[in-house]
Formats: sequence, structure tokens, C-alpha cells
Amino acid sequence: ATEEVLGNDVDVQLGDLTLKKGSYGTIDSSMPVTVTNLTDEQASFQITIEAVTADGARIMQDYVYATNLSAGQSQTFKIFTFVSSDDYEAMKAAKFNIVSASVY
Repeated sequence: ATEEVLGNDVDVQLGDLTLKKGSYGTIDSSMPVTVTNLTDEQASFQITIEAVTADGARIMQDYVYATNLSAGQSQTFKIFTFVSSDDYEAMKAAKFNIVSASVY
């Protein structure tokens, strides 16, 4: 179960989402996510993170795949790097949740 994996096997820290409108209507965006292996052996993790509106409706979701992290090792990933102009305003006010976490 996700709660057990998050409590015992992996620590997931969500950073701040940065959003910037670029030229030609493009959007530069990213959110750092740091994954730390809490186990005493090498492990891989799959984390699903969602962005939701104030009323809980999902705007979008993204994934982190941390493969073969050694015991105690951390790695930082960037997610939400492709935000459409349609989702720009919603993402500026989004809340972020860890939907699932699995260990392999």
C-alpha cells in the first residue's frame, strides 16, 4: 500500500512548481521531486503525483521512476514539464498530492 511504502521504504519531497510563459505561447514549467531510498538495500520506486484544483478535480498527473537507488541514496527529478496553455491558470493555483508509491 502507498502509505506503507511512503512511511517505510521511500521519502518523497515535492518542491515548488515554477511556471513561466515563454515566447510563442509556450510554457516553461517544472517541479522538483526528491526521492530518497529509506531501505537498507538497493530499490526502485514508482511515484504518481497529481495536480488538483481547490475542489479536488484533477488537472493533470505525472510520474517519477527512480531506478536502482542504493540504500539511503537520493535523486531529484523534474515533473510537470509539459503544461498546456489551457492548464496554465489552473496549475498556478494547483495543490499536489502523491497518488501512489510502489517499491520494486
